[in-house]
Amino acid sequence: MHSINQAKNLYGKSAASNRPLPTEIVPMNQAGSGQPIFWIHAAAGGSSVGQYQRFADVSQRPFYAIKPPTIDIAHYWLWGLEARACYYTALITSIDPIGPYDLGGYSMGCTLAYEVARQLLALGRKVQSLVLIDPTDMACVQQWAQAHDSSLVGLQSLLLRTLNFSLLSDSWDTGQDSPVVFIHRDDVMGYNSIDTFMERLMELGHQRGLKLSREQFMFRVIQDRQLLNSLVCEGYNQPLPAPNDLNGFLFINRSGAMQGACAPYILMDDSLAGAVEKHYNAEWLTQCSAFKHYELETTSHFMLLFESHALLPCVRLCETLYRVS
Repeated sequence: MHSINQAKNLYGKSAASNRPLPTEIVPMNQAGSGQPIFWIHAAAGGSSVGQYQRFADVSQRPFYAIKPPTIDIAHYWLWGLEARACYYTALITSIDPIGPYDLGGYSMGCTLAYEVARQLLALGRKVQSLVLIDPTDMACVQQWAQAHDSSLVGLQSLLLRTLNFSLLSDSWDTGQDSPVVFIHRDDVMGYNSIDTFMERLMELGHQRGLKLSREQFMFRVIQDRQLLNSLVCEGYNQPLPAPNDLNGFLFINRSGAMQGACAPYILMDDSLAGAVEKHYNAEWLTQCSAFKHYELETTSHFMLLFESHALLPCVRLCETLYRVS
């Protein structure tokens, strides 16, 4: 296995054309032949794509992850999930104009991959496979986003979650072997000012190996918050025009827990979980009734991609799907 940074350095060009890749396209393996595969980021944005490395490692074909654009005034028009998916569809067809296409994603990345598949089908292109790992219903994500935008404890939770995920994602991206020591909400409880809360949070983060400066960390927070708000602002409810014309695979967290035991590292108060803690993908079970369904043995939605034993069924599927034919 290689880290995502190694993959970026080695494979920064399109396998098909040898052209430099768009900055949103992250090469995840060294395969040079076969139809490329595209997996789309979750709501954590660019820091989430490294979690797809396990699937890239078993692919015999070029495997690309799509991350969101860096904050830039030129990209503020990506408002709404369908507009963002349209942009990603253009990126994908710039690399592979013909297809057929293999798509995938986790969490909100499922919704984006699903909408990209819908747009490709509407263009008359063939979508060969669509792999969805524990998708989240739009109504639940909207509730989640609203709860984190409306109070001090919500903003503190956003900062706590982003820092812990930064520790986790950065250790994964760099191939760090030592276990990550997360920050528990009790370690930063009792601060009534965002400035003092941030000061303590950053102090603990750097003690635990955070490499980002305060400014870099806040950039990541703003980018992820902007991304989530842009994804949920208009809702989403679009059926595939021909769901039986593609191989669809739906992986669901058997425990049904969104936060589960990791809630103290994600939320400053459990009340923020609200109605999204359980049954957060009920709509997807109906929407994807024609897909093949699998259950994954994991502790929670948020930890799913970091629990290697839970991902084995999905890794094995990808190993079969992404062979060179």
